[in-house]
Amino acid sequence: AGAPQVEARALAMLRGLLQQLHGACARLASGTRAFPSSMQETAGHVRHGVEGVQAALARARSFHDLSELVLAQSRDRVARAQLGIEELLEHVGQHTPLPWLVGPFAPALVEYPEDVPLEMAKWEGCVTVG
Repeated sequence: AGAPQVEARALAMLRGLLQQLHGACARLASGTRAFPSSMQETAGHVRHGVEGVQAALARARSFHDLSELVLAQSRDRVARAQLGIEELLEHVGQHTPLPWLVGPFAPALVEYPEDVPLEMAKWEGCVTVG
């Protein structure tokens, strides 16, 4: 395959990855509705950053169509999006109860507070995660 075909495939793959990332960001933004407004704003900034990179790459047929400025702006947007995601993950880790994160797969965490000793027999046959 020639260089133009390789570039076209690389751009198509990049667009596909950005599309997946955008979908994840949209779900993330809708999932932060119960969070403080600052976290909702952060999720919105992440989504808008990804949209900006998508727009910059939408019309490019090769990497030569992308100016140094566009590439630098795209790198900056991706870096800011990564920082935003890290901020959201830190917030979730610090402020979200574990049963909410784990979901219905660990009812013992919901039913028994930490300060109440549990009989090991209750845990027989349980599958541990992680």
